Amino acid sequence: MPRWKPLPEGADPSVRQLVGHLRRLKDRSGLSLAALEAKTGCSRSSWERYLSGHALPSRRAIEDLCELSGVDPARLLALREVAEAVRPAPAAGGEDTASPAAGPGPAPGTGVGGPLFALVVTAAFVTAAAVGVLFGAKPWREAQAATRPSPVRCDVRSQDGALHAGHSRTWSQTIALGYEGAAVAEAECLLDHHGYDTGRIDGLYDIATRNAARRAQRDAGEVPDGIVGQHTWLVLRREG
Repeated sequence: MPRWKPLPEGADPSVRQLVGHLRRLKDRSGLSLAALEAKTGCSRSSWERYLSGHALPSRRAIEDLCELSGVDPARLLALREVAEAVRPAPAAGGEDTASPAAGPGPAPGTGVGGPLFALVVTAAFVTAAAVGVLFGAKPWREAQAATRPSPVRCDVRSQDGALHAGHSRTWSQTIALGYEGAAVAEAECLLDHHGYDTGRIDGLYDIATRNAARRAQRDAGEVPDGIVGQHTWLVLRREG
């Protein structure tokens, strides 16, 4: 795993989190910058700028990397809208392909602090919040480390007639592909305890975790959608 350089000093938290997610997806893909250039519509130099935090990733770059990783891009695209409102993408030289010469400057009231800026920020937060409501969780959290989370310990025990791994007590939180945190670590440990291999247990809901959840749901007669919700938690916490 590469040792990522710190992001530029003063980078907005939304930018830090977006770049952190992209770095984790690149690490998980195992692809070099040259391979990313070959498999996506973005040049190597563009990926260098995106992953170093010196340029805001284009929508195309996010969509292509998410497709390679098997991740729904909706959450990251919503986060990009917030980051773009705080720090607009460069008008020239920052795109993946050649761009026409920059046109005249913004009309009065369209710059940072103007009415249009406020409207863009509001729309971005509404979009991101809608994504969170759809999946039953916040669409983003505080800025996180730029590398994949460290493995977690599984200590599955029976408590009050149910299985617990010591990471989360939830029976209903919805988690799905792309999510991370204590509830994901809990689900990974319980899936592994029941014999469903999730690969690396680190609190990151990746493709291997989704596939393990699907197998558990299928064996339990549930809809195998790979989304862990109330019914799947009942299956995971069941003893025996």
